[in-house]
Amino acid sequence: MKTRILQLLCFIILTFNTMAFAQDQFKVLLFTVQDTWHYECIPSAVDAFHKMAAEQQFKFDWTQSPEDLAKKLPSYDVVIFLNANADNLTNEQLEVLKAHLNNGKGFVGVHSTSDSEIRNTWFDDLIGGVFKDHPQFQAAVLTNHDSNFPSNLHLPEKWLWSEEWYNFKSLKSDDITVLLSVDENTYDYQKGYDEIPLEGMGNNHPIAWYQLYDGGRSFYTTLGHKPEAFQNKMYLDHLFGGIYWAAKGEKKQ
Repeated sequence: MKTRILQLLCFIILTFNTMAFAQDQFKVLLFTVQDTWHYECIPSAVDAFHKMAAEQQFKFDWTQSPEDLAKKLPSYDVVIFLNANADNLTNEQLEVLKAHLNNGKGFVGVHSTSDSEIRNTWFDDLIGGVFKDHPQFQAAVLTNHDSNFPSNLHLPEKWLWSEEWYNFKSLKSDDITVLLSVDENTYDYQKGYDEIPLEGMGNNHPIAWYQLYDGGRSFYTTLGHKPEAFQNKMYLDHLFGGIYWAAKGEKKQ
């Protein structure tokens, strides 16, 4: 009898420990918008985030509705805008996003989140720069500027990746901390989609960065144009590192 009671106690303790271990460490809400250029990424990205959440033990939810975003966001630690921007938000919904940052929470922007058609200074500054244009999809060499930052821990000093290499205007160079930059000597930065050559950005061409912003944390990466990116472990680890920092990183004083 004593043996059975001891076994039962051990089972209860183990069960409670397992339940405690299985608790979600933070909550992540993904917001996507259908568009002409990136709609094929959404199924691959959602599937990848579901698997990432299961492996890394965080709560994950997804919406394509701005109304749903505004309703759910206050209960989440991090919001990810995947190829989505403020163009689809009303002023009231944008205020919910502002409150999210004001409350010390996190934002992650992926790829064309910087490509807004409507200028909103607060949102542009949240991203850290405004999309200008990009050359045709090409391979190029990236430089890792901070191997101690969570999104870059696993990346080599130099990294070869194929992407749309975004050029930016209104870049907040004094506020953002660059994590990855692209070497314009390793691809044809002038090769656009017509006969007019593009200008590029020169020696300082950031591709991923982070910043403390309006009480919260903002991480942005331009990488992730094609669905195949969301099947690439190096890229997904890059994203998870950004999500982790947005959820757990230092807070603005």
